[in-house]
Amino acid sequence: MIAHLRKTKPAGILLLSRNIESAAQVRALVEDLRQRLGRRLVVSVDHEGGWVVRFKDGLTAFPGNAALGRTGNPSLARAVGRRMAEELRRLGVTLNLAPVLDVLGPQYNPGILIRSFGQDAALCAKMGAAFVEGLQGNGVWACAKHFPGKGAARKDAHYALPVIRSSRAQIARDLKPFAAAMRAEVSCVMSSHVVLPALDSRPATFSEPVIRGLLREKMGYSGVIVSDDLGMAGATTKRSVPQAAQDALKAGHDLFIVSHNQDVQIEAAEALEEALAEPAAQDAARKSMKRIEALARPPRAAPRVRGEAAPADLDLRIARRAVSIVREGALKLPLKPASDPPLLILPDFKEVVDLFCLENGPGGPAAFVHSLLRRTPFTLDRAPVVSRDPATLARLRNKISKAQAVIFFCFEAMRFPGQRETLSLLRRLAPRKTAACLIRNPWDKDLAPAPLTVVDALGFRNCQLRAALEVILGRGRLS
Repeated sequence: MIAHLRKTKPAGILLLSRNIESAAQVRALVEDLRQRLGRRLVVSVDHEGGWVVRFKDGLTAFPGNAALGRTGNPSLARAVGRRMAEELRRLGVTLNLAPVLDVLGPQYNPGILIRSFGQDAALCAKMGAAFVEGLQGNGVWACAKHFPGKGAARKDAHYALPVIRSSRAQIARDLKPFAAAMRAEVSCVMSSHVVLPALDSRPATFSEPVIRGLLREKMGYSGVIVSDDLGMAGATTKRSVPQAAQDALKAGHDLFIVSHNQDVQIEAAEALEEALAEPAAQDAARKSMKRIEALARPPRAAPRVRGEAAPADLDLRIARRAVSIVREGALKLPLKPASDPPLLILPDFKEVVDLFCLENGPGGPAAFVHSLLRRTPFTLDRAPVVSRDPATLARLRNKISKAQAVIFFCFEAMRFPGQRETLSLLRRLAPRKTAACLIRNPWDKDLAPAPLTVVDALGFRNCQLRAALEVILGRGRLS
């Protein structure tokens, strides 16, 4: 690792889940890297809350932007930013790649969903600016993303290049949260691998009219501009990662994220070094270095005002305000306790354990749900994982037929086949006694038509699973 960092000379590091064993390990890692390299580093992490969290324990797993947006209260967003900064700065993190400021469009967006504060630009602006103030006012730099906005994308840029055919008026609306973040003096803005034909035929990452023209000159932004990961499919549709790095440099970026592959990182570093050797690039490079140096030094944490401390259960308070019954179907909530027949629970996360960081590891959410339910007056039953195996399906059908009610924690049926098959099975076999609890994709309600009862928790963090169960079973029964 040290030899690789000395060879590539990066401005900093981005911590991903694979680098993180515990908070203490991260703190020791960061300090060791700084000492052995003999210089300051920009130490960054994607710690948005909700869907995008890299720590399975040791830090508060807050509900994400959708839940905060549902509250409509910027004071809560500011409090979350402050608490996140308090926890991250103890680990040596100087830059949190948050908040997401994309204004969600009216249709399913697989790459954003509950990462957005919502569909209202003014709401996204006030919540995002408060989040920035909370982070930077307590010792960690913030990063507004994904400029100029990809809330209306229909593809996930990790896997394909989205093209958003927004009008200039719609784009102007989507820029409002970024303008608000700039007024809050956000230190960093991340660009997006998305094509907006109204602005340029090239992806925003590689567009000088978007990065240097719109962001730097027209909007007057003077902070650091960082690319999204240049290894994503949205960036490499027509170019290699080294070429992507050079093109992003020409567009006006200061920092470039290249993750996952050390050989590619070396190639990208060499490509940037070659581009920066050109005389025309020297002046821009000096300005970039001056901007970047600030990110390696955490901002001064403002003293906390008397009476300003956030409550210890801030995460649960947000989760409770965000959860809602989006359709009251045949199964009426809260459920009435019964010792027999049993309550059937389907918190199956096996499809997603390799893609998302779950609290307390892969089995954490299911264990948490059952630990809560054991305290209730309900008799519980666990269902086998849905599969096409005839014997397994027969056992599941038998359990469904005998259950008093079924609670299915649905982790994006639009994306994951097992989740979709489970929802389809319940729709056929037990539509009048099923509560589908959506924990990642509000659009899944379209796959759960009446008479299914549908609850939307707007997230899958433990506090949100608890808040959803309080709605389904009655809050007093989980105390």
